[in-house]
Amino acid sequence: MPVKRPFVLAVAAALLIIPALSAQEGGLTLDQAVETALARNPEVLAARTRIDAARGRTLQLKSRPEPQAAASVEGIPIPGLKKEGDQVEIHLGVQQAFEYPGKRSLRAEIGRQGEDIAAVELDRVRLLLTARVKRTYWNAAFAGAAVEALERTSSRLDALLEDLQAKYRTGAAAYADVLRARAEKARLRNQILEQAKEKRTAELGLDELLGRPPDEPVVLLTVLPFIPLEADAGALVERARATLPSFRLSALRIQGAESVIKLAALSRRPDFLAGFLLPSVRPNAWGVSFGLTMPFLRPGRAKGLAQEASAEAEASRFAAEALDRRVRTAVESAYIAAKSAEEQVLVYEKSLLRELDDELGIQLDYFRYGKAEAFSLLDLYRTYILAQVEHLRALLLYNLALADLEVAGESAD
Repeated sequence: MPVKRPFVLAVAAALLIIPALSAQEGGLTLDQAVETALARNPEVLAARTRIDAARGRTLQLKSRPEPQAAASVEGIPIPGLKKEGDQVEIHLGVQQAFEYPGKRSLRAEIGRQGEDIAAVELDRVRLLLTARVKRTYWNAAFAGAAVEALERTSSRLDALLEDLQAKYRTGAAAYADVLRARAEKARLRNQILEQAKEKRTAELGLDELLGRPPDEPVVLLTVLPFIPLEADAGALVERARATLPSFRLSALRIQGAESVIKLAALSRRPDFLAGFLLPSVRPNAWGVSFGLTMPFLRPGRAKGLAQEASAEAEASRFAAEALDRRVRTAVESAYIAAKSAEEQVLVYEKSLLRELDDELGIQLDYFRYGKAEAFSLLDLYRTYILAQVEHLRALLLYNLALADLEVAGESAD
């Protein structure tokens, strides 16, 4: 029974679509790469555990002093002075320290500030990791796109080489022209191999950031985009001040230093001690004890705590001022780089690439009819190849600059 043509076409279409769908399923978009890195990267996991550690410190800081078991022996006679009726008495009991009001609440406040700092540190690690993933992804995407562009150009060069060899066999072209085309083909092949190596290197770096096995193939699905940057440098600086974790960290450190200063001032205040005792001689009786700590006997300790806390607060204020200057400089530098790369992309995309492609097609037709020289055609090929790669490189630099803008001035320390 003959197979109907529509059925054959449907089967052929399915065979073409299924591999494409499989590639999509096995591919990796930029958003998926960032999400995977934030879920698997050891730096993020370590930062999360530091939040738990900070919560544990808060529990320790806000806890009351532990009670102490107390024992005393009294009435031990001095040798040679013992009298009749002297008895040795043992007291057993429990003693508790009660801190000066405000000390424990300040320690709890310092602990909560530590938790906030650990949470913001996690945000900073996530932000910096996201930028690193984007940079690595864009480098791999650039190298992959460059390989594809060079492969397409190589196919056109193959067609030129075939025409040259045909002309050479008929005596219409010199053998030197064939050699030039073959040399250009070899140079192009080396360029493809170099970009393939760069692509694989970037993919390995991406695998490391994502916690993926290095032998697992990856297909990058997000191409290098181009969305012109509308905001100005001033607006980007203000956005950085409002969103960068470093500014929140700076404010938290200043607050923490101020809390430590208050706690250092309270360290001069005595704590109260109270105990409950049971005597051994009179089991039907009980006793109490009272006491005070005497921090005034150790003035150097309180003075040292206050001096250290004041110095830390001053250092935090200096760091905040330096941070603001650093972020402004970094944002403006990244903005200049982004706008410069944007202009380069526009130079290629407005007309240059299209004009080169059209001219290459025209000159190739002229060459087939003997109206163009092989030498000038090869030179045009080289220009066309260079323009394609440089256009992709400008796209790469633009997207790298945008990634840098997101973390400009943010420090990994």
